[in-house]
Amino acid sequence: MERFTARPGISLAVEYGSDHLVCQVLIEPPQSLIHQEEQARLMSSEGVSEVLEEVAPASTRGKEVNSSVLVSGCNYARLTDYEHVSIMRSTHTCDPSSQDQDVRTAITFKRDICPKQNK
Repeated sequence: MERFTARPGISLAVEYGSDHLVCQVLIEPPQSLIHQEEQARLMSSEGVSEVLEEVAPASTRGKEVNSSVLVSGCNYARLTDYEHVSIMRSTHTCDPSSQDQDVRTAITFKRDICPKQNK
């Protein structure tokens, strides 16, 4: 597993399979080594979209198989399941004028060597 800075305010945690290719990616705000109680930090939605397209380009995802949305107050989570990848993108939309609404995006690649996601 490795962690990278993808953009200012956006980090990328990558988990690899035994073949050294990507199995899971988590796009989230940079994390402190020491857990601190603080208000959730939000990321640039445009920046997250750019990183998502770099990590799992639309052209490689395959056909969309299923999509579901969970809304709770200002929190919005969309799970989109494709033939080759699943993407769960969580946003916080209380301030619609803000460019920073993304909380976390999890990308799971559907390769035989990767751990299966729990359904």
